[in-house]
Amino acid sequence: KFYKYINENVVFKFPNLDGDHPRLVIPFFKPTGKCFAMQGRAFGKEIPKYYTIKIDETEEKIFGLDRVDYSKPIFITEGPIDSLFLPNAIAVSGSSFDSPTIKQIMENAVVISDNEPRHKDITKIIKKNIALGYKVVLWPDTVKEKDINEMILSGKTTEEIVEIINENTYSGIEAELRFATWSKV
Repeated sequence: KFYKYINENVVFKFPNLDGDHPRLVIPFFKPTGKCFAMQGRAFGKEIPKYYTIKIDETEEKIFGLDRVDYSKPIFITEGPIDSLFLPNAIAVSGSSFDSPTIKQIMENAVVISDNEPRHKDITKIIKKNIALGYKVVLWPDTVKEKDINEMILSGKTTEEIVEIINENTYSGIEAELRFATWSKV
């Protein structure tokens, strides 16, 4: 019972417990190991699919800060579950990659949005990230899955996914040109 758990253990957030249901609870930790947020992901078709509860309002909602190695290339995904399948990955818990922490590491990072070339909001964010000079992944047409989690479920290995990412990472004018053919909005 996610609502009840949050109300009793974190913060009183849900005054109405009607429709309470189980969710996968994903903790977010600071580099020091202290939990500053948690996300509840629906198992079924419950709306919203994700609830992110911040315990420390001063922290940015970035998953994986406790396990990232800043001396190596960093993969930045939208969701925490996707990040768990990649080496040295973090997640922004949404689709906005525009935060102070993310901006600080962008020289050594690749932004990996979901594979949704027809999704107006996703394509808008990718276009913005290209304009900011970020390295972005524009998935090839051969990838039919929506995200990394679905790629794993379809049988792709982490190594195969990393190879696809590396072969389809773009920046600058090359990203703009590839985006023009990738985006189907």
